[in-house]
Formats: sequence, C-alpha cells, structure tokens
Amino acid sequence: MMPLLMPHLILTPGDPTGIGYEITVKALRRLGELPPARLTIIGSMKALEKVAKFLVVTLPQSDEIIFQDIDAIKPGAVAFQALEMAVEQIARGEGDVLVTGPISKRNLAAAEHPFSGHTEILEHLAQRFFKMPGARAEMIFVYKNLRLLLLTRHIALKDVPAALAQTGAVARPIKALIAYLRHQLGISDPRLAMLGLNPHAGEVGGDEEKKFFLPVIHAVNAIGASRIDGPLAADGFFRSFDLQKTPYDAIIAPYHDQGLIPFKMLAGYEAVNVTIGLPFLRTSVSHGTAEDIANLGIAREDSMMAALQLAIESFGTR
Repeated sequence: MMPLLMPHLILTPGDPTGIGYEITVKALRRLGELPPARLTIIGSMKALEKVAKFLVVTLPQSDEIIFQDIDAIKPGAVAFQALEMAVEQIARGEGDVLVTGPISKRNLAAAEHPFSGHTEILEHLAQRFFKMPGARAEMIFVYKNLRLLLLTRHIALKDVPAALAQTGAVARPIKALIAYLRHQLGISDPRLAMLGLNPHAGEVGGDEEKKFFLPVIHAVNAIGASRIDGPLAADGFFRSFDLQKTPYDAIIAPYHDQGLIPFKMLAGYEAVNVTIGLPFLRTSVSHGTAEDIANLGIAREDSMMAALQLAIESFGTR
C-alpha cells in the first residue's frame, strides 16, 4: 500500500541531443531502488522511446507514472517547453518537486530562448507562474552530508570580485541557504563555513574578505542560531575532509571552480545540483549534456538517481 503523502516528482530529461534521455531511461529501470513516489515525465516521447529501444528497455507502465509529450522540433525548444509545463503544473499544485536533466545553452539560443541555463530559466518561470517579480534562485550542490553554496554562477574569474560587490550578492544567497537548511532539512542551528576568495583568505593580498564577507559573517553570528566560521583559506579546507564527521552543515564558496573542483572529487558521479530560494524545490544532475558520448549507451545515471532520491527525501522533511 502506497503512503498517503507520496511525493509527486516532475522530471524533465533535458536536451534531446545530449545524454539526458539516456540517463532518464536508465533511472526509470531502477525506480524500485527509490522510495515510493509519483512521477510525471515531460519531454519528447519520440526521443525517450528511441533511447529505450536502443537500450532494449521497456518503459514502465504504472498508474504512478505519467508521460507528457513535447512535440517541438528544435532541441532547445523541447527543453524549454518541458520546463515551462513543469513549473506551471507545480504552480497549480499538480507536482511537488522538479527534477531536471542537463540542457544545452547553445541549443537554447538556437531556439531563441535567451537564457544561460536552468537557474535563470527557473527564475523567469517563477516570476511568471507564481507571480513573484524579482524571484531569485541560488545554486547549491549536495552529496551525502556535504552541501556547497556558490555565491557566483557561471561567470569569468575576472568578474567575480565585481559580482560580489553588488548589493546583496553575499547576504542574499546565505539567507536562502539558512532558510533551506532550517525549513527544508530541519536543521535548527546551521553551522556554516565560508571560504575566502583570495589565497590564504586575503592574508597575503586582496580585501574582498574584509569588505564583502566579514560584515555578513558578523551580522549572522550576532543574530544567533546560525553560525558562520571564516573566511577560511580554501587551499587547505578540504584536506582530509571526512564526509561522515564534517562539523559544517554547508560550505560557502565565492566562485564556481573553487568549490566544485574539490566537491566533485569527493562526490564523484553522485553529486546533485539543488536550486533553492524559489517557491518550489528543484534537484538536478550535476553534469552537462555530454553530447560527445550521447547515443553510445555508456552514460551513467548515478547523478539522476541521486537527484530523484534527494527530491523524495526533501519532500519528506520539508
């Protein structure tokens, strides 16, 4: 007998030209390994069936699984329209958590959708369907007890200091992170670690730590309940890092590669990208479309399975 509060996940496989549909089919084959959940899959059914045939896999038939077709021609249009339909359904109360496969920025542009990635699309759709002008999403990565927040997204390294100087650029993501830890995960007194931007956290040059980080750290610590340690030297922070005994509920990294290089070394293929700060939760694979290995049957579904698992767990603890 299925539980009464079984979560309803909406899954968009992503771009049909990449590995998103392959890892979706492979994950569907392993649904029995996950806690019970309803599942709606929105995308190109032609692409999904083609991959299933190639892998010699039968798509599951169940009252708890719904397939909804997107018949757009351009791959970027398929990916965008699937997300559009998914968020609209969540806004209507017809889904609980969004789970996404990878999309191609190049194909989005070719379909005349001027977005640089999922996060920006979801901000736009939250504003549209939830009537939330100025909705702002934040990006964290999760693997077991390791959670990493990025203060900046996919921008050039030379642009990071200027981005951090913008009003709210440091405080806003941390506020969203603390809310996620408290209200989504039930961690009442979050302990955070903030990495420095400069070598040795500014000890040998650079003043971003003093100008942008310390005021926020002092403000959060003065309020109480949550605590931020730092800024900490990033070069030694992950040395001998123990996933089972980490003293921190989350780590804050100023820029993309600083946080994600050690994170992905620790997480391997099971890292999950989580979007917070919006009126709905989104979990996603932590890799790209990998078009170079698409249609070869060798793509690994580990990250998709982890994204589905986390989506179900998050529903249960919210």
